[in-house]
Amino acid sequence: MSHFDPATLPRPLADYFAAADHRNTLSLFAPDARVLDEGAVHVGTSKIAAWLESVEARYHPRYFVQSADTEGPRTVVSFLVSGTFPGSPVKLRQEIVVENDRIASLETL
Repeated sequence: MSHFDPATLPRPLADYFAAADHRNTLSLFAPDARVLDEGAVHVGTSKIAAWLESVEARYHPRYFVQSADTEGPRTVVSFLVSGTFPGSPVKLRQEIVVENDRIASLETL
């Protein structure tokens, strides 16, 4: 297992990955943020709130960050996610752009 310290991630990513319930992370996203996950695009606060609610309710995901590569506002995070879905846990990667201390975009790769 990796000994990566998620607290070293750019803020607000450290808060996002440390959250026990991701429904409480909406304030980490910019009002016009864009999320691409499971083949769907969610843009803006209300759509992202619905996405966060749906993911949390369906999967109860918990993240274990293994590594991150930050270049400017862009960070690619590799992590294990476990939850109530077939094949749990799985390794995923997300590209996240932070602007003005908020998540501007999040894309599951």
